[in-house]
Amino acid sequence: MFCPKCGEKNPDGARFCARCGAAIAAAGPMPGPVPGPTPISPHRRSRMPLVVAGVVAVVVVAVAAALVLPGLLGGDRAAQERQASNASLGYSAASSGDYDYFYSSSVGGLCRAKHDGSAVELLRAVDVETQYIPALAIDGGTLFFVVKDYYKAPYEELRSIRTDGSQEKLLMTAPDLQTIDKVCVYDQKLYVTMRDFSGSESEGMTKVSVMSEDGTDAQQLCSLPLSDYVVVLPDAVYYLVNSDGSYALNAWSSDTKQTRTLCMGSSTCAEMLCVAGGRLVYLEDCTIEDNMFVGRTLVSVDTEGQSRKVLWTSDSDETGVRLVAASGDAVYAALYKTGSDGSWDLLRVPLDGADAQTVARGLTFYAPTACDMGDHLIVFENGGHITDGGVRVMSITYDGSDRMAYPLG
Repeated sequence: MFCPKCGEKNPDGARFCARCGAAIAAAGPMPGPVPGPTPISPHRRSRMPLVVAGVVAVVVVAVAAALVLPGLLGGDRAAQERQASNASLGYSAASSGDYDYFYSSSVGGLCRAKHDGSAVELLRAVDVETQYIPALAIDGGTLFFVVKDYYKAPYEELRSIRTDGSQEKLLMTAPDLQTIDKVCVYDQKLYVTMRDFSGSESEGMTKVSVMSEDGTDAQQLCSLPLSDYVVVLPDAVYYLVNSDGSYALNAWSSDTKQTRTLCMGSSTCAEMLCVAGGRLVYLEDCTIEDNMFVGRTLVSVDTEGQSRKVLWTSDSDETGVRLVAASGDAVYAALYKTGSDGSWDLLRVPLDGADAQTVARGLTFYAPTACDMGDHLIVFENGGHITDGGVRVMSITYDGSDRMAYPLG
């Protein structure tokens, strides 16, 4: 190295100049660039961001499936079955938010009642001396209902109204010799069941049509033999036909446009068809007591007419049941005993064949029907009687632990 003062050459590593004695700074390696953070090898990167991203992706897909797939696959099947059974077993009711919606002659028309029983409001009045509302369905904030007049023929209209009672619209008027029987709404389409006596068939026909919610684009889906109990779903129509001491349970398919017989029986008659948990349920060996069909045997089959199960059998000719509602994994029936004071017990009959359970005793509603509201039942007095339908209405939990009469005035 060289002395910075005199220029003398000195041995490498010398601290002082051998000539002039000046200090010589020890020369180190030339300074390089300041090193930055040591990069992490791609093989050593944390996998936590990938895990988090994967979890987020799964959640997003699950939420999308919950929101989108029901619409793509035809909606919630349990809700569809509930609506179809409500329409088949009696005049319909609906539930949304804090309210149940139904017809009551005591209130004077179409009304809504808060679930807690604190208020009942009249949404649409009818002349209860001549008119009644036998069918009702709901989609979002819109109610669809049928108004019938049993003194003026024909006078049957399908109408819509908002759940607050506003924006009423006429959707259709029944043609001559036809009556509107049931209304269901699936995937923003109205499915309307009608009785048609205008043709050459002496006993009439059952016809099912589908239309937009504004009443346009109506198309007939099928024309079937007349039946009192028809279950209408988006993919099929099920119905019972009684003839000469026997019955047939039939199904019309929306895919094949064909009708086939699922099962037959030699019972005197079969009545009160409903659907729950993917199974069709109805009564066999029915008789008429106090203007009501009461059955001795409660049976179910799957929607292919297979795996028949006897769910309940009367222990005597003096005891019978009337189907009043279907809910998920069970149906509900009113148990009657001939010669009693007119009271009845509410039975919960599981679809898996387990023993029936009495969830309420000594009910006095005459000629009851019921509807499943999704988390409770509502029971109507005179549900099958056009002049006095909904004189009394009661809410009851599935297990019967809580019941409440709506204040109808």
